[in-house]
Amino acid sequence: MSVIYSDDGVGIEKEIRNRIFEPFFTTSRGEGGSGIGLNIVYNLVTQKLKGTIECKDTGNKGACFELNVPMIN
Repeated sequence: MSVIYSDDGVGIEKEIRNRIFEPFFTTSRGEGGSGIGLNIVYNLVTQKLKGTIECKDTGNKGACFELNVPMIN
């Protein structure tokens, strides 16, 4: 099963996109961001659901995440 989430915000720069799933990585240090949110999502998708998650390049026209999880019979 595939799920695609996207928005129309400012997007995610390539340099940041390569690191967003790392624990404690944030661009909002000092503004309340802990940098743990997307790491939790990554761990849930890959470990609990045995799937994959990827942040797609949108040319800085919003964020786009593709989740793929196996179907269980």
